[in-house]
Formats: sequence, C-alpha cells, structure tokens
Amino acid sequence: MLVRFVAVAIIGLSILMEGLYLAGQLVHHLAIGIVHCALLIVPLVLGVAMLARSKAVAEWLSGKLDE
Repeated sequence: MLVRFVAVAIIGLSILMEGLYLAGQLVHHLAIGIVHCALLIVPLVLGVAMLARSKAVAEWLSGKLDE
C-alpha cells in the first residue's frame, strides 16, 4: 500500500511540476523548452512504472530490508 501511495505521489508531483513550468512559460510569453519538458516527464514515467509493478517493488524492498 505504501509503494502505491509513493507512486501516486510521484505521479502527482510530476504533473504539478510540468503544469507549473508550462504555465510560467506561457504567462511570461517564453518559448517552451522541449528538453526541459522531457526531463520533467521522467518522474511521471517512473511513477507509472512503479505503480504498475507495485507488488514486485514491494517484495523487492521487503527482501532488501530483511537482509
């Protein structure tokens, strides 16, 4: 359950950061950087992957903590 919460939090934070970047660029009439947008999407992709594989991630973390 905690792994899913963390994954959703990462996804939400990534969407928030991307939205704030785009809004700031539009408000100040600046060009939107493709590389910057792509870098802000990386946590979103990792969060979705973590959410999709949450059971495997939880088992892996449990194994690491048990060692």
